[in-house]
Amino acid sequence: MSPNASPRDPTHPASTVYPLAWGLLCFQAPRAMPTSQPSTAAGGVPDGIIAFVLAVAIVAAAGWAVRVSAQHAATRRLALLTSADVPFKFQTLAFQRAALESGHVLPLYGSSELFCCGRPFRPTDVFASGPTGFEVLALGHAGTTDLFFAQIFAALGTELRGRRVVVSDSPSWFSNPDGPAPAQYGSNFQSEAAYAFTFGAPIPPALRSAGARRLLKYPETLREQPLLRRALEDVAHPTRVARADYAALAPLGRLATWTLDVRDATRAAFFLWQTRHRGATVGSPGPLDWDAMAERATRMAAAESTTNPFGFTDADYRVLRGRPRVRDAMALYESGRNNRDGELLRLPRAWRRNVAHSAEWNDLRLALHVLRAVGARPLVWSLPLPGTYYDYTPISAPARRRYYRRYERIATRAGFPHLDFRSHDEDRYFVEDPGSHLSARGWVFADRALDVFWHGGSVGDVRTALATLRRHEPG
Repeated sequence: MSPNASPRDPTHPASTVYPLAWGLLCFQAPRAMPTSQPSTAAGGVPDGIIAFVLAVAIVAAAGWAVRVSAQHAATRRLALLTSADVPFKFQTLAFQRAALESGHVLPLYGSSELFCCGRPFRPTDVFASGPTGFEVLALGHAGTTDLFFAQIFAALGTELRGRRVVVSDSPSWFSNPDGPAPAQYGSNFQSEAAYAFTFGAPIPPALRSAGARRLLKYPETLREQPLLRRALEDVAHPTRVARADYAALAPLGRLATWTLDVRDATRAAFFLWQTRHRGATVGSPGPLDWDAMAERATRMAAAESTTNPFGFTDADYRVLRGRPRVRDAMALYESGRNNRDGELLRLPRAWRRNVAHSAEWNDLRLALHVLRAVGARPLVWSLPLPGTYYDYTPISAPARRRYYRRYERIATRAGFPHLDFRSHDEDRYFVEDPGSHLSARGWVFADRALDVFWHGGSVGDVRTALATLRRHEPG
C-alpha cells in the first residue's frame, strides 16, 4: 500500500477505520419527541443506550460473520492460493490464517526470489497438490524485509503457536546501513499488521517498544495515521505520561485494529469471489526424485548462462555488463586472476561498513524475537552471496565469511534452526544474478530443505540431505 494513497481511496485505512471507529464512538440515537420525561425502556434504561448497544452488537456480529466467511472461503481455495502467482496473498492475514489452520500448508516468507526466477522448481510449483503431503504458500513481494515480517508475525499472534514457518532473508538487505529505503518499505506497508503490532499483539512490552522505534523511522507511512503514530510514540519511549496516554488510546486502537481486520477479511473474500473460476495448478503426485530434479535444474541453469562465467542468466548479463564493476570483474577473469583470498584488490571497506552497521540486523532480531514470543517453529535461512562473481571483485571470500558468521550468530542466539547456504557461495549455477535470486538449481536445494523441515527433520537432517544431494549433483 502506498504511503501517499489518498484517504478517499477505498483501500486506504483511513477510509475504513475512522468512519466506522468514530461512528461507533460518536453514535447518537435519534432524539425522541419532546416529553415531560426522558424516554426509557421498561427496565428504566434510556433508549439511546439501548440503541447504541444494539448498533455495536450488530456491527460486531457482521464483522464476525465476514471474518468467518472469508476464512472458510480461503480454506476451500487454498490449492489456488498455494499454486498460483497471486501477489495479493501476502497483503492479507486471512489467507495466512487459513494456511496455518489447514495443517498441510507451509508458509514461506521472502521477497522477490519467491516469484521471479527458477520455474518450474519454485516451491509453489514443486509442492503443488502436495506430492509429499504438504503445499507451500509463498508470501512476499519485492521490497519485503524483516521489519515487514515482524509486524506480520505479531499480527498473526498465537495463531502461529506450534506452527512451522520458513523465513527467507536476502543478503542484499544487509548492505543498506539504514535498512529498507522509505519507498521500499512504504510500498509494502500494511496498516492491519502495524495496528495489530501496536495494540493487540501478544508480545512483551520491550519488544513492542523496539518495534515502535523502527516503525517511527518511516514517518511517511504514518502521515495519515494519527492514532497509530501517537501510540507508537508512546510505546517507543514509555515514560509514565506516555504509558498513561497509550492506555487512554488503547480502546480506540483495538477498535481500529478490529475494523482493519474486518476490512482485510472483506478484501480476501472479494478477491476469492473474483477468482472463483480460476483453477489451481495440478502437481505431480507421489515421491519426488531429488537427484533427477537437481540434474535437470542444473542443465536448465547452465543453458541460461552461456555468455559469462559468473552464472548470471544471459538476459541479466546483457543489462549488467555495462556497469563498471561488472566490466572490471570480467577483465580480471579474462586475465586469469581472481581476488578470492582478498590479496589482489583493495578491501571492500564501504561494503563491510554498511553490512556491519545495517539496521537490518536489528530487524532480523525483532522478527525472530516475535516468532519466539508467539511460540512459532521457524526455519530461517539466508540466501547465499554470489561468490562466483564476487571472487572477481573486492568482496572476497574472507569478507563474505563475516556476513555468514554474523547471520549464524544471530539465529543461534534466537534459538532457531537456520541455514545460510554458504556451501553454495561459489556454486556457479545456484543464483542467477547479483541479488542472490535462486536459479532452478538453487530452488531444488531449497525445496529439499523445505521437505525435510516439514516432515520433522532437524536442521542437522536438512544439512545432511543437502550435502547428499550435492554429492550426487555437484553442479
